[in-house]
Amino acid sequence: MADQKCQDCGRELRTPASRARGRGPVCEAKSRPAPAALPGLTGRAGGSPAQAGPDLLTTADQDDAGEDGPP
Repeated sequence: MADQKCQDCGRELRTPASRARGRGPVCEAKSRPAPAALPGLTGRAGGSPAQAGPDLLTTADQDDAGEDGPP
């Protein structure tokens, strides 16, 4: 079997998965788009949400009535 090289950087590909992709794990990670932010989640403890989203503990009845809690 001939040595296969990464199509991006030219390094030798060592694993079957890398050979199948034609890229090593570092170059593959660089070519992936950044993960999309989910509403209300920051990925960091204590940070403010990246996007406004619904409160997972709020019920539909509370949203409609504008109440803060159960009757």
